[in-house]
Amino acid sequence: MESRISMLEFIKSRQNIHYKQVPRKVLAFYYTWYGRPENQGRWLHWSDVKPDEHDIASSTHYPAKGAYDSHDPEIINYHIDLAKRNGVDAFICTWWGQGRFDDHAFGKVLDIGEKHNFEATIYWETAPGKDEAKIAQAVNDLMYVLQKYAHHKAFLRLDGKPVIFVYGRVMEQVSISEWQEIITRTRQKYDKDFILIADGYQEGYARIFDGVHTYNICGWVQGKSPEALYELSGKSFSRSVQLAKKYGKISCITIIPGYDDTKIRKPGINAERMDGETYRILWEQAIKADPDWILITSWNEWHEGSEIEPSWEHGDKYIQMTGKYGAIFKETKYSGVGIPEGKSGLSPEKREKLRNLYKGKTIGILPGYSGEVVFWLADTGISLKELTPAEIADAGIFTADKFPVVVYAGYENYIQTFKEDGDIDRAISRYLREGGTLVALPAGPFPFFYNEKGRAVNSASRFAFPIKGGWESPPEDVKLSFHIDNNILKGLPVAAPFPSTGDLRWRPGSEEGTPKGDTYTSLAKLKDEAGKDYGDGIFFIHRKNSGKNIYAWMGMTEVLDRNDVLYAIFELALPDKGME
Repeated sequence: MESRISMLEFIKSRQNIHYKQVPRKVLAFYYTWYGRPENQGRWLHWSDVKPDEHDIASSTHYPAKGAYDSHDPEIINYHIDLAKRNGVDAFICTWWGQGRFDDHAFGKVLDIGEKHNFEATIYWETAPGKDEAKIAQAVNDLMYVLQKYAHHKAFLRLDGKPVIFVYGRVMEQVSISEWQEIITRTRQKYDKDFILIADGYQEGYARIFDGVHTYNICGWVQGKSPEALYELSGKSFSRSVQLAKKYGKISCITIIPGYDDTKIRKPGINAERMDGETYRILWEQAIKADPDWILITSWNEWHEGSEIEPSWEHGDKYIQMTGKYGAIFKETKYSGVGIPEGKSGLSPEKREKLRNLYKGKTIGILPGYSGEVVFWLADTGISLKELTPAEIADAGIFTADKFPVVVYAGYENYIQTFKEDGDIDRAISRYLREGGTLVALPAGPFPFFYNEKGRAVNSASRFAFPIKGGWESPPEDVKLSFHIDNNILKGLPVAAPFPSTGDLRWRPGSEEGTPKGDTYTSLAKLKDEAGKDYGDGIFFIHRKNSGKNIYAWMGMTEVLDRNDVLYAIFELALPDKGME
């Protein structure tokens, strides 16, 4: 089914929806999936329970209340009372679908929460299916939650609108270009507005959704000294709040007391609690970043050792800390971080110049985009066309004459087949032979890596992008920096350091593998202090048929000023521009 409106039209229709004064709240992720055999006929999410030894095989620590049942009203009442007395305002409850164990538990949480003047909402965990069936099921699930629970006095609301959090798994299962259809259809059926808060600090999410958050930060917390954690969390939290506020959205910062899933996963991740130091630092830096809401991962995710609920090992240490810092956070009623006035991005002069350069030209956008570049281009006012698989497969539509520049801005996926096996591959290859320019600015590590079935096909080289595997995390104690050719990428600095936070998976370009007859030019080479070459973060290929390929690693808009680097890339991408 074709979407009623394009993603860019959808964003335009919502660009004036701003959340200017959001009352402070502290929320905790809450898990309602635990069950005892006397109530459920078997253990649920507990295994090999040994009360005398204070040990549960599936739990990092041992709950002070023992292995409990999430359907037990006494347990729910205890949790909500304890949370309420220690500064937690609401639970974000795991939710896996209609009629499931956790769905039934959620109704109990709402009923008991109402007695305590305590709120709760769902954490939407999965969106099964594919294509139209997936969209229809997502709409059906949203409607179920909204119609069954959103009227409840204890359901989390802002400005009268029910609030729902969307987990990263759903964000991966649903492409960014499918969300306008899901949201639009649900609003039409529900006939009211609602709020969705996406998992992921991405530009596109901040534009599409009502707010952004992340579930877990254990990846960059692990292995950090208190000093390093203080510095990194300060930078990361501030950047996350600024991203949300840039578009007038709800800003959420997530903190953890620690994390340890090594008991259930190998090798797993262990972000040390450092006897409360981790929690203290993250609380202080979160408060300093001044978000609307602070989220705690978690109240009771015992499998991953991120719980603040009292345990045999830690007592009520983390509950007490929560009460202390939650009170400090809520000393002021609202965040003091304002929404920027006017349109951010390129200067009016550069925006006008780029529009003139592309006057009479339309840039094609490949399906499944998730990167910020598409929204950045839309802000410039350049003519864009969101291409459908049917249009790409049509040799009369998808041509270099009609779309002299085409952009890939997906995460790592792309559509390989529309009707006949590999017909999109053949269409892209035909476009390149015609002399078209293909710009790959992925939001994830490796462009064209997965097809629409989620199968690893690694097709970048098929489209003349010689990209190789690099690393999952950079080598330790090595100072890395990019050396930039600013004679070609005009306006950029000659050097910039490799980032220290965020997603640091490195997939560089390499002259090796360049198709015969094509000319490869390195534009941002990564080196260490000894001069060792780690590959290219940006490269340009002038193909033998006069077409062009340009690639930029996903982190380059963090390394360099986003406006400057994208302006330089799209100036270079013009069909009649060389490398003067």
